[in-house]
Amino acid sequence: MSKKYKDSVSMKLLSSIIVVIIIIIGVAVFSIYYSNRQKISTTTIPSTSTTNAASTQTTTSSTALSPQTITVFMYSGGGANFLNSTVIPMFEKQYPNIKVKLITVPYSQYFSAASTAFQAGSSQYDIVLYTHGSAYQFWPYLLPLNNSGINVSDLLTGAMADGGYYYNPTTGKNEMVGVLFGSSFYILAYNTKLFNNTQIQQEFYNEYHFSLNPWTWKNWTQVLDADQFFVSHNITKYGFLIADSESGNDIDYAFPAVYYWYYENNITVSNGLLSGLPGWGIYFYGINSSGKFPKIALNSSVGVQALITYKELVSYEPSPLQLPISYDNLPDLIGQNISPGAFMWNSQIDAIPKNYSKYLAFAPLPGGYAEPGPTFLGISKFSTHVQAAELFLQFLVSPQVQVLSSVPVSKMAFNEIISNSSIPYLIRERYNATLIASQKAYAGVGTGVPSQIPTLTTYLVDGIFSYLTNQTTNPQEVMNTITQKWINALQAYYS
Repeated sequence: MSKKYKDSVSMKLLSSIIVVIIIIIGVAVFSIYYSNRQKISTTTIPSTSTTNAASTQTTTSSTALSPQTITVFMYSGGGANFLNSTVIPMFEKQYPNIKVKLITVPYSQYFSAASTAFQAGSSQYDIVLYTHGSAYQFWPYLLPLNNSGINVSDLLTGAMADGGYYYNPTTGKNEMVGVLFGSSFYILAYNTKLFNNTQIQQEFYNEYHFSLNPWTWKNWTQVLDADQFFVSHNITKYGFLIADSESGNDIDYAFPAVYYWYYENNITVSNGLLSGLPGWGIYFYGINSSGKFPKIALNSSVGVQALITYKELVSYEPSPLQLPISYDNLPDLIGQNISPGAFMWNSQIDAIPKNYSKYLAFAPLPGGYAEPGPTFLGISKFSTHVQAAELFLQFLVSPQVQVLSSVPVSKMAFNEIISNSSIPYLIRERYNATLIASQKAYAGVGTGVPSQIPTLTTYLVDGIFSYLTNQTTNPQEVMNTITQKWINALQAYYS
């Protein structure tokens, strides 16, 4: 899971889960749990030939290794319990010569502790966890994994692009330095009791002349039409809920989800680069005259149109000054049945009251994309157990392990879950929607760049919130002000 934009959304997403795995051959029955801050749906997943093949492949490569211990360092939560209760015991059974020591510290202490170890050139940690927002701090201390034997093609593409690669300006190439450990995705959730109602479907089509099925929506205008329909027909009190709280980083992830549609569809800004300018992301384009940092796209038509649309979406929910929508209160609000759905992280699903969540389905954001919230594991360049560490990462992301995770990062594991008929249909459909949306999860705002400096994020959030609450009324001026502050901060950073 990810702690994106609070430097890790995953801390909020993770809670306890019990997954009962029944091995068809009947050799073993064991219980596992993945403790997250928010409980993910319980499923029963049988083993398959994919699992057996992965096991055979990894076992062969361990025979020549001498007894040794590798140390994994990460913050509390963040998937630590999944490693401790499930992955490490399985790995040590398969690789008896390798022991895995897991060290965790509170999130508030983690990044300074990792930085201290790196700067001292310490070999005490072999594998370290990092987030989207901290990627640029970790990359210089991590080994390239291009030749590690990890099956990258099986990992979720969009999430891997949001921090797994370091853009080397010297070579002009991306180097894989992190393997995807977990990821949540910001997508659309909708109430099937409303959207599968044939009378409502027909009334909507007669009025707006396109399908009410969110999977078919091509742009944010169609979302706004749906908002207008549900509110004006008194079907729901509000439209689709979307985060708009000034506190925390709610705007910092909600706005780029809207912004990305305009970025992708403006070839002048995107230049056809779906994942954004290499090393910078979707808020930047081109190179300025100084050659030190790219141009900022926020005050272009892309940013201005996205800001206008974002405010229109917010107009169909309570005023941010009276009841701001946040990561924390969205599950309770959507459970009150006051809206047709919400834009939310898929891993929030089980924080929503069961009497409502049982009717929720997922779809990609309009236009068929998602926003990722990933975390990664990398190997320290000071590690003295590189081969063993690579084997551990190979094992971790293999389908045989990922099928046991409530938030898999393996496409093959996703497909195993989706095809398992013993799992309730709607749950499998949620996994299917997540998998499809994850393949185009490029709405992240960039990693490894000064845009992650807190002051720059503050400029963006403050400026957007002032517009959402009518403290400022000209969207072009809002974006001009934000952009100029960013330019000033970037110039100071580079000087």
